[in-house]
Amino acid sequence: MSESKRSYFNDSPIEAADDDRYGVTGFAESIAKSITRMQKPVGTTIALNGPWGSGKSSVVNLIRAALAQSGSDKLVVSDFKCWWYRGEEALALAFLQSLNGTLRTSLGDKVRDLIPSITQRLLQAGPTIGAAVTLASGAPLTALFTGGSKFVSTFFPQGDTLEKTFQKLAKILADEDRRFLVVIDDIDRLSPDEAIAIFRLVKSVGRLPNIMYLLVFDRDLAEKAVQERFPSEGPHFLEKIVQAGFEVPAPLQTDLNEAVLTAIQEICGDPEEAQIVRIMNLFYDIVAPYMATPRHVARYENAISVTWPAVAGEVSLADFIALEALRLYEPGLFRAIRSRKEEACGVSNQHNGNQNHDDRLEPFLDDVPVSRHDLAKVALQRLFPKLENMGYGGDWISHWDAERRVCIEAHFDTYFRLTLSDETLPTKIIEEMAKRADDADFIKMTMRAAAKAIRRNGKSMVPVYLDELTTHAARVDKGKVTAFLGALFEIHDEIDLDVDSERGFGGIANTSLRYHWLLRRVTRERFTPEERSNVLVAAIQNAALGWLVDFASSAIGDHEEERKQGPKRDEDCLVQASAIEPVRKLALHTIRTAAANGSLIDHRDLVYVLYRWRDLLGGDSTEVREWTGARILEDPSLVALARDFTGRSWSMGMGGFGSLGDRVSKATVVAQISDDTEIIDPKAFRARLKEIAAGGKLNQDDLNTVQTLLDAWDRKRAGNDGLFDR
Repeated sequence: MSESKRSYFNDSPIEAADDDRYGVTGFAESIAKSITRMQKPVGTTIALNGPWGSGKSSVVNLIRAALAQSGSDKLVVSDFKCWWYRGEEALALAFLQSLNGTLRTSLGDKVRDLIPSITQRLLQAGPTIGAAVTLASGAPLTALFTGGSKFVSTFFPQGDTLEKTFQKLAKILADEDRRFLVVIDDIDRLSPDEAIAIFRLVKSVGRLPNIMYLLVFDRDLAEKAVQERFPSEGPHFLEKIVQAGFEVPAPLQTDLNEAVLTAIQEICGDPEEAQIVRIMNLFYDIVAPYMATPRHVARYENAISVTWPAVAGEVSLADFIALEALRLYEPGLFRAIRSRKEEACGVSNQHNGNQNHDDRLEPFLDDVPVSRHDLAKVALQRLFPKLENMGYGGDWISHWDAERRVCIEAHFDTYFRLTLSDETLPTKIIEEMAKRADDADFIKMTMRAAAKAIRRNGKSMVPVYLDELTTHAARVDKGKVTAFLGALFEIHDEIDLDVDSERGFGGIANTSLRYHWLLRRVTRERFTPEERSNVLVAAIQNAALGWLVDFASSAIGDHEEERKQGPKRDEDCLVQASAIEPVRKLALHTIRTAAANGSLIDHRDLVYVLYRWRDLLGGDSTEVREWTGARILEDPSLVALARDFTGRSWSMGMGGFGSLGDRVSKATVVAQISDDTEIIDPKAFRARLKEIAAGGKLNQDDLNTVQTLLDAWDRKRAGNDGLFDR
């Protein structure tokens, strides 16, 4: 395989027959042979027609190669890069300059007096250059529109008539034993008026002996442009200009398929034997239908060469190649899939089974052209068994999970990793959140989605959203602040994820701290201290337990510092002193409710909440110890307490005595309990941990949890908790 076939970042046309994957070399060689055998042409025009992406430029390059191999020195080939110029005047000037340059290079002094210096003469003609476009063979000078006399005097200053000058040039060219081929490619890139100008130039000024033209364009587009400008002409306009037209042969679908499959193999590697059947099913049902031209293939190859390395080994190859085809060529369906994970993933449940099959598919098809609905439905069912018209049992989940298929929620987001930036948010998202700040359901839905969106560093999008909202806090209307903060406070514990806490040396930020930054930014200098206090007290009424306890602790702490260190400004406190008791009572009530209904034991920050429970009671641990005392008698709760009393401390070796320090922090498992801990009876807790560890009733994970705490506790008691190893 040639190097150009491996260069997947290059959409350039091929240069040589060795790179021909679609069998057009013979076609190109036939055209080249016709050109070399053409005798005494007079402005003869050959058209190479084909739609976008059909490989017209590649065929042109193969024609050039064949002409070069013929070894004939009687044919001079030149190019006119028409798409470099914009506007009919510029095109006319450039065309004549190109023709002049070609003839003077080959004929020298023979035409020096007939075609003036373009850099001086053509530019002087300025606005009248359009006259050149109207010249037709045998047309009298009177056919030129106003300004024609200036055109004549500028281009042909020796006094000869225009017809006589052209006759001299025609005779010189007719006597030549050489022929000139002017290739004009990329006409499709021009505007309709510019494309028509090219055709008229070739028909008029360019109609000279031993001059040939190879025009490359999409005939359907050209005829449409002519029809718009000259309704009476239609296809006859081009027939008067083009003597021979050739359609670029459509590549066989089997060749297009082979090219794509070869690229997949080279970029993604050889699939396992067990994967091949499914890969080919998805290829023929989803990928192949969109590969209509060589350019479709090239674009697909370029895309997977970029996206595959980012997900290699993490996704099913079959699903990957299918979704990449949809991303490029069926973006409406791709977006629908990305936004409807819950509807697409998993297996059918009872509700799905009772729902009409087509009804399950319709929501995905809103932005898919009706003509491709059948194709889209097949794609959906191939990728997502839940959408098929049959049921799958839950035992299929483990099989699909092992293959890392897109129909499994745990793998779904990986397939869309490169479709959204995970570093910044579009301005419109922040603007919409600010505009709908009082829409609690919208705010909660948006932040829940952010919690599920995983960035490449393993963190969620929650910190990104909160930081952006803090930056643009002033966009939230003052009258919507209470509802906005209330919605955020209500879902705090849902979106307060371990992965978003910045651990290690120097790491301080977490979701709770970002909440504090945001609420201060959104209220500071916009409310009086009294107004802000009222807003925040109203916003915490339905707050999640973890955030409410944190908020209450901070609010109370502000006023305790005031008593210890002297008066603080009202604007530096979360709430006014008069609001402290209502906040304390609300937090205490919420903790007691969670303790009573059993949800407290499962809280991710259980130990922190227990200490704050004690603090809210003025430092009295009696109530907390009664609750923890009851929990250590329950095996599941005992394991949960063991898990939450086990923590990690981060430290760095500082070096010294000739050794280098650490560049990164090191995690050490530590016991967040000692023999004098107040919120639990340490002696009874330790005894129960040893009892359950030796009882043989725990599963391995729970046993590891209990034993890890006991080991860390032992190290702590021995004064060797690993915090200062070096």
